[in-house]
Amino acid sequence: MKALRIVGILIGVLVLVLVIGAGALLIFVDPNDYKDQITRAVQEQTGRTLTIEGDMELSVFPWLGLEIGRTRLSNAQGFADAPFAEIEEVGVQVRLLPLLRKELEMSTLRLKGLDLYLGLDKQGNPNWSDMIKPAAEPTPEADEGRGAALAGLAIGGVEITDANLVWDDQQAGARYQLRDLDLSLSEIAPETPIDFSLDFEVELDQPAMEGELELAGVLTLGPDLQRFEISDFKLETEAEGETLPGGKVEAGLASGVTVDLGAGTLQVADLVLEAMGLTVTGQVDGQNIQSDQARFSGNLKVQEFVPRELIERLGQPAPEVSDASVLSKADADIGFSATPASFNADKLTLRLDDSTITGSAGIANFTSQAIRFDLTLDQIDVDRYLPPPAEGETQAAPTPAQAAAGATGALPLETLRALNLDGTLRINQLKAYQLRSADVLVTIRAKDGLVRVNPARASMYEGGYSGDITLDARGDKARIALDEKVQGVQAGPLLKDLMGDDKLVGTADVNAKLTATGNTPEALKQTLNGNAGFSFTEGAVKGINVAALIRNAKARLEGKPAPAESGPNQTDFTSLTGTAKVTNGVIRNDDLAAMSPLLRVDGQGMADLPQEQVDYSLTVKLVGSLEGQGGEGLQDLKGVAIPLRIEGPFAKPNYSVDLAKVLEGAAREKVKEKVEEEVEKKLEDKLDDKVKDQLKGIFGR
Repeated sequence: MKALRIVGILIGVLVLVLVIGAGALLIFVDPNDYKDQITRAVQEQTGRTLTIEGDMELSVFPWLGLEIGRTRLSNAQGFADAPFAEIEEVGVQVRLLPLLRKELEMSTLRLKGLDLYLGLDKQGNPNWSDMIKPAAEPTPEADEGRGAALAGLAIGGVEITDANLVWDDQQAGARYQLRDLDLSLSEIAPETPIDFSLDFEVELDQPAMEGELELAGVLTLGPDLQRFEISDFKLETEAEGETLPGGKVEAGLASGVTVDLGAGTLQVADLVLEAMGLTVTGQVDGQNIQSDQARFSGNLKVQEFVPRELIERLGQPAPEVSDASVLSKADADIGFSATPASFNADKLTLRLDDSTITGSAGIANFTSQAIRFDLTLDQIDVDRYLPPPAEGETQAAPTPAQAAAGATGALPLETLRALNLDGTLRINQLKAYQLRSADVLVTIRAKDGLVRVNPARASMYEGGYSGDITLDARGDKARIALDEKVQGVQAGPLLKDLMGDDKLVGTADVNAKLTATGNTPEALKQTLNGNAGFSFTEGAVKGINVAALIRNAKARLEGKPAPAESGPNQTDFTSLTGTAKVTNGVIRNDDLAAMSPLLRVDGQGMADLPQEQVDYSLTVKLVGSLEGQGGEGLQDLKGVAIPLRIEGPFAKPNYSVDLAKVLEGAAREKVKEKVEEEVEKKLEDKLDDKVKDQLKGIFGR
């Protein structure tokens, strides 16, 4: 009991001494008397001018506190005349007695009217470097003198009001400013929920933009300050600027975040992002977040939206499409994994109108922009998304070169050189440019300007297509190489869908190996070179009836009216074959051969792709049996070679038969035979049997 009494007396004496000392300090010490010493010390240490315009007030017990009025610190040389920092009012208080227990208890830190100017000069030097001195190497003696860390930390809160921050990057020519910044934190202590809020206005010079941002939430710190949780986190922003989509963006974000620095983990739960009319929900998990081996995974869902409306919000006109019902709904479900160097949507589902694409896609390396994908599209009708054709026109499928060049423009060489792709796309059902195909497989690889599509396969019109396409954009002019085959395809339905007119029907086998050089579709057509071959069986050429052409020509020569034609305006064939050599866009064919029950056709000619002109010469012979298509009335021309000329523009070629020369030649041959018969008969009447026998021996008659 006596010992306790002595301890109590000592504590009372100590408190009394502190109270008397604090009172004496307040009575005999005025901090304003030290303004000059403080400013000289700052000048000596930093070379800058510290100006304390307001009063300084000191409090001691039970709080050790300091309040300072308007204070200004000059900027570094080479920067604006504006102060580096200026404060209208600042106040801080620390409870005195807990300091004896190595515990820090602060009242609310108040900071009003802070103006802070940060920047880089044209050489990239910051305006605060002169105030930062290199830290000295620690010594064992210094370590021993440091003493133990704080046993506890408690801060009554933080209130920053009317703050303005400027970032002036003279090297980049950019200036950013935060205005009217207010920051509020409730009592700060481990394992105690801390309410926080922050709002400010922002103004950017490059690009020109201004906006507002507000955020709030509840922060809870772990006892070792290694773990923290943010709950009820909300962020709202609104920005305006010419470079923003539609000139204005409004966005909101809500989530809960848990970070454990000791374990290196991150959890983002209940994520909700709303912007541009889109709503994205999801969650994210992170491992080893403080190392180069950080890994992240999660799931994001884009709720159903109207793509047409999104395009308009982005400040772009809604595209003109053939089907007004498209671009009406879309959504996405993305399961992803990521590292600091990569991102991959491992489980990807995208829906647009009636089409769904699944698979994976991502960037294997951000630095090299290495894009990888393996996707499957269930079905799509591309024609619904294309602009409607002009009246009287049909949509023609572009060639591979035109597709690469954007149909009419130049090939984007720089874009092609930058591509780093490796992926496969499968399409179960495809309709494009009226062509229908199924089981489409396209594998594309692109790197350093070399793009290759191989294999490329599709089932179409009871047959199939296969191709190997290479585009080399490494030089000044692009080079395209095509190796394509069509096998067992029904030409009639294909041409009907593609061009609206099945001028050629039959089962088709076509192969082509072609190259072209140039940066525009026109240049590619003019430099197209290579070889091709074709074979059609059991088909017909519509729009021309060779037998009818011959009959009409024959009737005109004989002065008779053209016979009535009751059959179809077409020429049937059992086979149609040929090969072609392509030189600078001109296709030359010298071995065209067609056979039918009525006709045998041989031909040669050319088709000029750049000029879209055709010039063909055919030789038609009527076969011995005239029971085939339209053989009536042509018996006397059996076996006679009849020339047929096809020339003119692709869209409307002219057909002509030069039957006059054929009939003139046939007539001369008949007259010659008649004369020979008459001469022989007269000779036989005048010569005796012996001479006849001799003549027969000589002439074989």
